[in-house]
Amino acid sequence: MDAIGRMEFVGGTFGLNEAQKEYVSRIFETILRIPGVLLLELWWLKFDNAVHEFKTSVLEKSVLPNYLKVERIIEFVDDRNMDNAVAGILSFAVLLLCAILLTVPLGRLIKVYVHAISLLLFGLAHMLSIRYVTLEKEESDPELKLDDLVKLERHGFHFLAQLMLALFQSCILSIESDAGRVSLAVFTVPIIARMCGCPNDKLIIPHNVACAIAMFIICIYVLNHVPTFLQSIKQGSRRLRALFVIRGIGIGIIKIWQRLRLAEVLAICWMLMFSLRFYNQVATGAGSIDLACMTAIAETTSSPFSLLALALTVSYISQFIVQCTQFILGSALNSNHVLATHGYTEALTLVFLCLQAGVLGMRTEQKMFMLKLVLFIVLSALLQSLYEILEPQMLAFAALTNVTVSMHIRSLVLATILIITPFLISFILMTFLPMDLWFVMIISNCLLTSIRTISTTVIYFLKIAENKSEEPWEKCDDLIFYCKISTHIAELLLALFVVVYGIFALLVLGKWTVFSVIVLIFHSYFNVLRKLQSSISAVRTRKAASDKINEFSRPTKEQLDQKSDVCMICLGEMATDARVTPCNHYFHGFCLKKWLFVKPVCPLCYVSLGDGTKLQQEEQSRSFFPRRRPREQHQQQNEFRRMLLTEYDSPRIASTSLQPLLLQDENGVDLENLPQNESSAHRLRVMSTFSDWSSDSDSTATEFTVTSTEDTSSTN
Repeated sequence: MDAIGRMEFVGGTFGLNEAQKEYVSRIFETILRIPGVLLLELWWLKFDNAVHEFKTSVLEKSVLPNYLKVERIIEFVDDRNMDNAVAGILSFAVLLLCAILLTVPLGRLIKVYVHAISLLLFGLAHMLSIRYVTLEKEESDPELKLDDLVKLERHGFHFLAQLMLALFQSCILSIESDAGRVSLAVFTVPIIARMCGCPNDKLIIPHNVACAIAMFIICIYVLNHVPTFLQSIKQGSRRLRALFVIRGIGIGIIKIWQRLRLAEVLAICWMLMFSLRFYNQVATGAGSIDLACMTAIAETTSSPFSLLALALTVSYISQFIVQCTQFILGSALNSNHVLATHGYTEALTLVFLCLQAGVLGMRTEQKMFMLKLVLFIVLSALLQSLYEILEPQMLAFAALTNVTVSMHIRSLVLATILIITPFLISFILMTFLPMDLWFVMIISNCLLTSIRTISTTVIYFLKIAENKSEEPWEKCDDLIFYCKISTHIAELLLALFVVVYGIFALLVLGKWTVFSVIVLIFHSYFNVLRKLQSSISAVRTRKAASDKINEFSRPTKEQLDQKSDVCMICLGEMATDARVTPCNHYFHGFCLKKWLFVKPVCPLCYVSLGDGTKLQQEEQSRSFFPRRRPREQHQQQNEFRRMLLTEYDSPRIASTSLQPLLLQDENGVDLENLPQNESSAHRLRVMSTFSDWSSDSDSTATEFTVTSTEDTSSTN
């Protein structure tokens, strides 16, 4: 029986459908596993305590029933020098119980809780029986005469209580035999014996008999059911081994983690501990709300388990904020940025920084300071994730004409937040952090988000201005390039400042560690050297494209009228500023210039515009590349259209030519039925075999090979 079937007693009587039962089952399973995490946290904090330390630190601060005689048990352990042995056994028992609560399936977990509740009910029945015997000794006559209904009050109340406990036990244990149900009411024996005339000074004897019968019943039940439980554990271990063999250790651990919902359990458990700590701080008047909050966070993060739970909680909060941002911007919730949308970056950042700083070994005051710093860094990482979502959305809004005003306002408001918030974080950090390498790296990372957001906002307004212009704005692409290269220069200057200060701190101030040196080396390579190389490559590519475009001839107005064609890059009419390639194809000058930034070949026939050779793929090598499926071709066509909207920076033309093309495709019109001119066959061929234009590999070039020379022969 699956988990949903076992949850019939929860949702089946309320008419819930399968999806609702699954949701209730997830909630119920998460709640049942929370005590395992709490016990694990308590074990980590108290595992090295001896029994007498456990007595002074835990038992004396708790309220336990006197009839358990816990102090006498501890004295018995101390008198026989069994302190360490009992502590080890108790530690092992707690770990075993935690493993059971966190790893067994839901059905077995429910049975564990059911049997634990049944034992508690046996203890309650025992306590009521002791209470009955004591009351009979103190307040009853030696000879019992049940000649009045009032005299049955105490006996009837205790008998009814024992009967209700036995009935509840039989229901939760699903006992079907009559003998088993009757045996659960064993603690009614002293009541029946007293009502049958047993003297009150001898009433302890029926109670002892009931205790012996109860122990015998429990022994028989354990002997009958524990082997079955152990057999199920053995079967579960076989399934785990098969999972690791088939899927591998890494995938197997991930599957187990997802199946047991440990992330949800840890996050909810941490929120529960934090809420209790925070309520305690506020109730005792420890200080302001922010101080109470940071104190609760510091006291809750005391073990590796609670640190992992804090990281998962931060991950869920970040994921919720990102999803709300995507909903506000109207973007898809299933973004390709997995690290940006699922909160993994923030969680990994928090765990890495806490482990590197040694947060778990700090006092509460030091831990509060360090956690405040770490949370600020996590907030800066969250802002970077929000920027990665905002950037493509703003550029898409600027390129399209059917976007509402409210969508533009939302994106601009979010951009304003991403511009101002990093500066506020930097200012707050400057008030309580000393000047060191980590401080400089944190500030530079915050400022980097603001600079990138400002650059994206400027490009956004430039594209809107180009979209509103009646004529093509040729200088818009140059302005966008200048904005991007200025952003790269600002990023490079920030990275260089971090490197210079790091070298100064290492050589002059002497503040260095092995870890800081490693971080500085990686920062110098990835954020300085690689960024410098990419900036120089972008400038060289643009200069080469500008020089190459000037070499192409300009057709006369008569030639354009005779040609009566459209630019195959932007699909707009070629009224002005047209260029003719050596292969006799006509394009807009600014469109061809943008194309040459990506690859120096003709967009139609794929003739190299550098040496005039034609790039073709040999028939022998074609057999190694299977034909694409229709779904892959459809995805590549959509990618081609998105690139025309964003990469080529031509929103005016996109609004008049590309948007109807998108609408026709969404309504199911086949692209092959579109009107074709003498170059449209090449356009359809390019769209159907679109690949990544940013790649310069030969395998990408072969995707655009035009085997037919029909168009080139006609133009010649």
